[in-house]
Amino acid sequence: MENDSNVHRLLNDRVGFRLYAAEHHLNRLKEIRELYGNIAEEHARIAVEMEIDCFLSQAIGAVDSLLYQINTVFDLGVPDNHFSIHAIQSGLSAKTKYIALLNELDNARKPGNWYSILNELRNQSMHRTFLKKVIVAHAYSEEPPRIKFLRIQKDIDGNPLEYEMNEEIIPYLESSLEKVSTLIHGIRKNAPLLQIA
Repeated sequence: MENDSNVHRLLNDRVGFRLYAAEHHLNRLKEIRELYGNIAEEHARIAVEMEIDCFLSQAIGAVDSLLYQINTVFDLGVPDNHFSIHAIQSGLSAKTKYIALLNELDNARKPGNWYSILNELRNQSMHRTFLKKVIVAHAYSEEPPRIKFLRIQKDIDGNPLEYEMNEEIIPYLESSLEKVSTLIHGIRKNAPLLQIA
């Protein structure tokens, strides 16, 4: 149970709330692993998919909420229906001294970089399953089945190709949450007006 000051802080800080929610879904995923012994267990798959989908939505949503906060705090005037990192960066350049505030996020969003991949996974989760059960083919192996992320990439003709990410899911999500948190805290540190008391 949350104490009153933590509840007040989370309710007044949508960015912090989303980070907290992402961590909650990650912890639920760990509980599922403990309950079933493996997140690839067939009976756990729906719960696993829900928790991962919610985690991705909250982690990406934390960055989106930060961009919305920047728009509001610096009175950039970017309308909700034209909201993008580029519009926020343009507003920062035109109206503030915080021209480089989003450089780290912009770099992380470049194709193939960590935030780009995380966002791609979130987008894929909106439309289809993006988890693949991987069963070790060796009869002598005692390794349990695993689940891995699939990423859709396009070939030169634009046809979809599935690419299996060689990442264990829970450590990948832990690392991603740490990167998102570090990114957000860095941006807020560089612009004190964004810090929530």
